[in-house]
Amino acid sequence: MAVKDGVLRALEQQRGEIVSGGGLSAALGVSRTAVWKAVAALREDGMLIDSVPGGGYRLREGDDSLTADGVRALLHTRLLGCEVLVLPEVSSTNTVMKREYAAGKPEGFALLALRQSAGRGRLGRSFSSPDGGMYLTVLLRPAIELKNLHFLTIAAAVAVCRAIEDTCGFRPGVKWVNDVLMGGKKLCGILTEASIVGETGALDYVIVGIGINLRFDPEGAPELAGIVGGLADFCGNPPRRAALTASVLGRLEEQYFLIQEGKLGEVAAAYRELLCCLDQPVTVIENGRETPAHCNGVSDEGHLLVTMADGTRRELQSGEISIRV
Repeated sequence: MAVKDGVLRALEQQRGEIVSGGGLSAALGVSRTAVWKAVAALREDGMLIDSVPGGGYRLREGDDSLTADGVRALLHTRLLGCEVLVLPEVSSTNTVMKREYAAGKPEGFALLALRQSAGRGRLGRSFSSPDGGMYLTVLLRPAIELKNLHFLTIAAAVAVCRAIEDTCGFRPGVKWVNDVLMGGKKLCGILTEASIVGETGALDYVIVGIGINLRFDPEGAPELAGIVGGLADFCGNPPRRAALTASVLGRLEEQYFLIQEGKLGEVAAAYRELLCCLDQPVTVIENGRETPAHCNGVSDEGHLLVTMADGTRRELQSGEISIRV
């Protein structure tokens, strides 16, 4: 472990407390000068670290810097986040991942951005991505059949809900297939994209993009007021972005390993528990047409089970629904 990583891990584990420079030196087997240089480098990355008289350091409780080192210091994963890159601004993390990193980076590579100028959602929609949100794309190379590709989106939705519960103390729900909601407000967008090998039709790679609103200012986007919300609306002080990112990666890895092991029913069951429209009226939207229906649940295949207005039971594999009926 690099000295910088070791120092940051220790400061993160005792965030808000004074950590002795001498203790860091002894624990890492390096000189106090090396520790001082590591702290200086972390400060250059934007981390708020105080020097305390007597030779100690303290990472401030209010520090919300988002750096690769800060995320890695909080990770307990085996695969996801094996390499982390944080960029100040991108068009969208999915776009940049596909263009610059998907071909050469290892599975589990995580790309984050402090802001996006052209964030994207499902069906070509835009995703507002100002400073202060969490914008993440993870590179995966799953050994699954194409028909089960949607389980990666389902897994991401489960991961986000559990990570928000871990870091905020409340559990949001999911509107099929990928909207994370609380109090009827959208907190997160998820966009899964795949690359297929033309000769074989097999998966080359999959990228999972996740954008979470920590705060939402309705004055900046009045057209989204009442539709979009932020974590701060429901928990007061939202979590630090590094902590939220680490939790999302950890929770996503749990679900991803289940998918790789063929335990799709367990992933579907976890998703089913979070479905916010269960036993509720919904509107099914297909090819521009809107049809009233009743939500009955989610199948083990991850498809939405509905009863249409004429009594017909259907299993939806694609499309979308509205819960504003």
